[in-house]
Amino acid sequence: MQTVLLVICIVVIAILLIHIVLMRVECRGIIKKIRSIRSKDTNELVHITTGTIPPKLINEINGLLKDIRRYDMEYVRKSHDLEQMMTNISHDLRTPLTSAMGYISIIKEGTMSDAECGSAIEIVDKRLKRLEELINSFFEFSMIISSGKVPERAELNLNTILEEAIVHYFDDYSMQNRMVELRNPAGRIKLVSNRNVLMRVFDNLVGNALKHGVGDLIVTVTDGDVIKISFENGIDDPELDVSRIFDEFYTTDISRTKGNTGLGLAIAKQFTELIGGKISAHSSDGRFCIDMELPK
Repeated sequence: MQTVLLVICIVVIAILLIHIVLMRVECRGIIKKIRSIRSKDTNELVHITTGTIPPKLINEINGLLKDIRRYDMEYVRKSHDLEQMMTNISHDLRTPLTSAMGYISIIKEGTMSDAECGSAIEIVDKRLKRLEELINSFFEFSMIISSGKVPERAELNLNTILEEAIVHYFDDYSMQNRMVELRNPAGRIKLVSNRNVLMRVFDNLVGNALKHGVGDLIVTVTDGDVIKISFENGIDDPELDVSRIFDEFYTTDISRTKGNTGLGLAIAKQFTELIGGKISAHSSDGRFCIDMELPK
């Protein structure tokens, strides 16, 4: 009887020793695998081969690896978005600043009458106020992008925002013997959105039409389940690739003689999507149109 018990003990001890050895081998393999995963950009996970390590432990390790990978990707995305935001803001700041400096140069030449000079000063004042608005919104937008939060929303009057964006460019269009026509058969339209984001989008679209379009700009608003807005004008650019106009830095003005950075429409697209909207473009028969859809 004692012999049988001794044999059983020996067998159990042998099995335990084998299990321990296999567990140590498995642990060394897991450590090696984790070091390999940490040293390179990979989607690999840890797998057991001998079955001596509890599957729940392996699942927890793999879950942790997935979380780390997700956090890394989110960090990279937010860093890229923040860098792009910095570039976009810089582009937007230059637009009213360049316009204001242009009028100041004309005033300094001393060739304007007192009435013309007063009018130019008013335009400069408007441009500088617009510049102040953009600077004040910089921190808000950068925080939105870096945190991934949805911009704060409130009930707005769409017409008021559109009209304000158009007024900013009224004198510039007039100097080119052009005009902006706002067509809104539905009258005043209410929506819940972010005013600063909408203002930046409309400002970029109206400014882009001024710089690159020909003839009058027609802005048409249609109210329905979603709000549809179209910005249409003539275009005289046979090299324009409509499929690429929302790409960052895309421009047919290779020499940048128009001061174009190719960011205006990219900014418009980025911020339209930020508030849940859609934006697209098409052209035909010498006409170019940008279409927006905004949730109500």
